[in-house]
Amino acid sequence: MAFCHGLADHPSLGLDAIADLAEQLGPESISAERAAKPVITADGDFRTVAAENIGEQVRQLAANDSWFTLLNIEQVPAYRALVDQIVDAVGESSGQRPRELRRRMGFVFASSPGSVTAAHFDIEHSLLLQLQGNRTIGLGRFTDEQNRENEVRRYWSGSSFGRLETMPAQELELPLSPGAAVYIPPYTPHWVTNGDETSLSLTVTFFDRSNEAESLVQAFNAKVSQLRVHPAPYGRHPLADRLKVGVMRGYRAVRRRGRTETSASR
Repeated sequence: MAFCHGLADHPSLGLDAIADLAEQLGPESISAERAAKPVITADGDFRTVAAENIGEQVRQLAANDSWFTLLNIEQVPAYRALVDQIVDAVGESSGQRPRELRRRMGFVFASSPGSVTAAHFDIEHSLLLQLQGNRTIGLGRFTDEQNRENEVRRYWSGSSFGRLETMPAQELELPLSPGAAVYIPPYTPHWVTNGDETSLSLTVTFFDRSNEAESLVQAFNAKVSQLRVHPAPYGRHPLADRLKVGVMRGYRAVRRRGRTETSASR
């Protein structure tokens, strides 16, 4: 679903502000690739970001054939507030209670002219907001349920980061200019191509009860598959799914408690 936003001129989302944000986040929170690549790039073309000049690399996007992702910008308080503001507005406008929209994250994409975002899917609800430059987004579908299950399995194995091995069937193509945005449902294949100028965009993601439950079942299935067990995919057996969700929530709670105790002991 396409919609409009008013953040294209936000002072925290211009090129210089994003370059400063990259320096605050540091190289461990930045993913870098070559700008020009095929739409189907299952293995990626990742490269190391030099720690000493991250901001300058972002400022020189017009000439350096780069595609940067600033990961989890909510680590910085001012950007966490912006992510919360966006997700709260979505909840209020769609009739959902904002507090039920959880695991909120923000990502800034800064890319050179001609950049390609490879075909992939995300497990979260996603809002893609174009800030600078012009791009085109294609949205598609898996060819069948087996194709979807195979790609989801690859995602949870850690081998694909959601990038697809084959081109999905295209269902929609939308232009993205500053002020334009699109809502992308979970597990929707999509890909993006830049125009002939630098592009800046913001993606905000979140979970609600439905897709959080699906992700927990898939995480459970991925873990037990390592024991050569072949659990049923999400949706086949609702009662078993609820049990898996409970196990994974308990597992996550134990891990959080362990991290908290370790931190306190230091």
